[in-house]
Amino acid sequence: MLEKPIRRQADLLYLEPITACNLHCRMCYTNVINGPNRRVLPAGLVLDFVRRYMALAPPTVELYWCGTGEVFLHPDFPAMVGTVYSEYGERVSSQTVQTNGTMTDRLRELPSIHLIDFFVSVDGVEELHDWHRGAGTFARTMEFCRVAHELGARSIKVRALLTKENIFRLDELYDELRRHAGDEVGLGLILPYTNSVIDKVRGRSMMISQNAIEDDRAIEKPEADEILARLYGTRYEIEECEAVDNYIALTPFGVRTCCNGIISIGQAEDDMDTLFARLEASESDCRACEMFPCQ
Repeated sequence: MLEKPIRRQADLLYLEPITACNLHCRMCYTNVINGPNRRVLPAGLVLDFVRRYMALAPPTVELYWCGTGEVFLHPDFPAMVGTVYSEYGERVSSQTVQTNGTMTDRLRELPSIHLIDFFVSVDGVEELHDWHRGAGTFARTMEFCRVAHELGARSIKVRALLTKENIFRLDELYDELRRHAGDEVGLGLILPYTNSVIDKVRGRSMMISQNAIEDDRAIEKPEADEILARLYGTRYEIEECEAVDNYIALTPFGVRTCCNGIISIGQAEDDMDTLFARLEASESDCRACEMFPCQ
């Protein structure tokens, strides 16, 4: 096991207010819940949690919005983003939005889009992306990137799951991204989790699906590093962190210490001082997690 340090980030609040998704991705390991059983945190609960967090947080913070599937499916998502900026202004250095980029019509609902950083999931050129996320999704996501850029989003970064196929077509992908999202678009590469890793924590987190994913196209890091260096030099790199980050994470299943939801530290209604104290005391649990180091 790697001896990575654990970094507790009091200045990062992770918000995952909905379990629903509009796609059915082959390599997705999250516990998407659609239909009548889906979980949606009311806007009032989310904003109350944000206000209590901000009362104890450092002077400047970042909010990271995500969905177990797609955060734009939350009916009040744009309004929540706007309320945070209207109440806290420059205390919020960024609101980062992780999205599959298929709900372009909702972009115009976002106030202060010039202050928003987008992380968009695009897993290769059209045929490879559509294999994973569904026919026609690449075109829809390129349109999302184009409109977000046109509306003045502060930044757009594409985060791509690296596979045995798309690793050979990164220049082609990046050229396509620049055509739609502008020359400043970023491209980050992520190694996908495989069933051998996810199986170790199935049942420990309600945020992780109990169903096997299609991992035949996953690539291991040593092979990926060799190919990237040989084909691209230093142009593309796999995203890696110097530490494993822990933070307050509000989810439809309670408050956790990271986006995978393995370690519970309470519920949304709990006292925020207590949640911060539990976060501080969670290092041994993080190190004992079978996914450690997950970054």
